[in-house]
Amino acid sequence: MLYREKVLEALEKKREDFSTYNSEYRDEAALYTRALKELQTLPWEAWQGRLQSDPWPGALPSPEVAEYRSLHIPFTPRWQSHQEARDWAYQTICATPTFAVDGSQILPSKDFSVPVALIQVAWFENRHLPTGEYVKENRVEIRTPREIMALEGGERLFSEATISLHRFQMEVEVLQEYITTHSRDPLPVVFLDGSLIVSFAERLSDEYRNGYVQAILRLLRTAAEARVPLVGYIDTTYARDLVEMLTLVGDLPPATSIHDAILVGRNFSWGDRTPFFYCRRKGILSHYEDQAHALGFLYLKTTRHLPPARLEIPCWVYEAGLLPWVVDIVRADLVIGNGYPYTIETADAAAVLTGQDREHFYRLFQEFLEREGIPLRISRKAVSKIRRR
Repeated sequence: MLYREKVLEALEKKREDFSTYNSEYRDEAALYTRALKELQTLPWEAWQGRLQSDPWPGALPSPEVAEYRSLHIPFTPRWQSHQEARDWAYQTICATPTFAVDGSQILPSKDFSVPVALIQVAWFENRHLPTGEYVKENRVEIRTPREIMALEGGERLFSEATISLHRFQMEVEVLQEYITTHSRDPLPVVFLDGSLIVSFAERLSDEYRNGYVQAILRLLRTAAEARVPLVGYIDTTYARDLVEMLTLVGDLPPATSIHDAILVGRNFSWGDRTPFFYCRRKGILSHYEDQAHALGFLYLKTTRHLPPARLEIPCWVYEAGLLPWVVDIVRADLVIGNGYPYTIETADAAAVLTGQDREHFYRLFQEFLEREGIPLRISRKAVSKIRRR
């Protein structure tokens, strides 16, 4: 139970910290916004020259920056009704397959004497045909005690990191399978729900970091070889690649509170985007081997009131002239999904596992163990919870 008065009292004690953070945020945002406007007046070559001193300057401008001479590329169709938007989306995406995958997991519980984990990966292909054809399927894998337990500090515990990594590898494997079997006409657009730049893995041990990086490298190489456009879609992003670039180009004090999306999306309308940038993020990309310079990004306005989403796209898509088409497919999928890509949303809905699913799984697991003659002990704490809830 949450005690309202206690929470309000605790918040009041931290009021000064929140106020200071807000002031720093406003000051940094104002400084970097002014610098961004000034820098857009510089020739593209001047940007390039100032960034050559650092091998990992956060981002490098693509020729699109010089072409548009702005970080704001407007989306020209302006609709008067949602029906007009849907008509445009239908005409744009018709006969173009889109594909996404997502995963969910049930972690082991200390309340049960036999540890077990379940990983479910689901995928959705929308073929966007008048006949309404689609594919929705899933794959389930059980992880046994041998696969999830490890000794830590003299105690045998399950490793959540191992389970999360395996789920990610399963998702990537499904994407690879789809790409290799759908590389001909009609050309699909394939979504990864999340970043193609796995910076979170930097905080992990070498073993786990390498597991995530190698999975992404396999995916990037597969997509490049098959020439199938791949999009890493990040709905809420705190990436700072443009901020790092601006720090160097504008010789600005390092920023600690702001991020890219709040800088570039201030005057954007729905469908507007930034030019394409090559990603040169310090850290994780140094482990990307031949793919270290193979990724780029842009920001796309997808809702009226929130900052833009980030799209991470292999550079070969831009260099092959496919970027405008790919971004239009993303826009069309956003219209269908009312602000979130319908393909990703549907894959997520197919993959999600609820608390009720967890209870159902453990009943099935208990029945399985009973048939196999394997004893299962349930803690008194778990029994007490069941009685009280």
